[in-house]
Amino acid sequence: MQNDDLIYLFTGTSEIFIKNRINRIIQSFKKLESITIKYDMDVNSLSQVIEDALTIPLLEDIKIIIVKNPKFLTKNSNATKEEIKAFIKYLKNPLDSTILIIDATNCVIYGASEIYKTLRNVARIIDYPEAEEIEIKGWIVRSFNSNNIDIKDDALNLLMDYIGDDQPRLSQEIEKLTSYVGKGNTIYQKDIKLLVPKDVNNEIYSLIKAIINHNLNMVYSIYNSLSHNIKDSSTIINLIANKFKELISTYKLLKFGYTQNDIAKFYEVSNGKAYYLVQEAKAFKLSDLEYYIDKLAELDYQIKSGKIDKTIGLELILLKIPTS
Repeated sequence: MQNDDLIYLFTGTSEIFIKNRINRIIQSFKKLESITIKYDMDVNSLSQVIEDALTIPLLEDIKIIIVKNPKFLTKNSNATKEEIKAFIKYLKNPLDSTILIIDATNCVIYGASEIYKTLRNVARIIDYPEAEEIEIKGWIVRSFNSNNIDIKDDALNLLMDYIGDDQPRLSQEIEKLTSYVGKGNTIYQKDIKLLVPKDVNNEIYSLIKAIINHNLNMVYSIYNSLSHNIKDSSTIINLIANKFKELISTYKLLKFGYTQNDIAKFYEVSNGKAYYLVQEAKAFKLSDLEYYIDKLAELDYQIKSGKIDKTIGLELILLKIPTS
């Protein structure tokens, strides 16, 4: 085999797409006797990976090693100089009996890393950037089609409205819906409403977007939905305020020259999550965000001083939104 058939490096933020591609690689070796071994570099050392990669598999034709969270590709690498040297040596002359897959999903790769420079010459590098909505919808449809299940367009749109682009959670909901309707059947809107809980964070963001866009009908529709699921108005107020604060902080970080990777580190979130924080912040004016955060701060003071009921106070703020 060519080296790039023995060594793979996956980069990007689209977790499900990367996972599916890795599974397809594993499936391609099913005609052979094979074993899959996984290493998490938050727990394991690079020495363990090297030793295993150099060991010829017993009773199997092929050994597949999957390495997750490869810190040795980041600026914060904890690999020793000896490990780096030994790993580069292996990468340049890998065993034909070992398939090495490095899963760098959401990993901020340090381009000057010696290991990464070597991988660029010897590995098959496959990048999956954050998927567009149309790609995620296509993946959902294909996932159901693999079980001979059809999903109606309005049901697909509702599923996306409820969950957004949270691919791991979408995968769980696809599995649940597949079990519920059974092979050869169809998924309708009623099935989504019955089985799929809405993502509160998505609803809060949609509410803020409706508030700033002065879409009073949408504001009340989302607010009524939130009130149905979250009985305590204080919780809703806190969720809205925290989202406004997050948007303002992200907006200011961007103004200070922070990149998406910087923001991921600042919030200690994945690069994929940081991507959406950046897109959300860019969608608004700072003056609009600050106006409503001031209104919420004033409401908080009035509630705590006993001047107004929390539910009435929040509804009064929503009532004062000018229509578009």
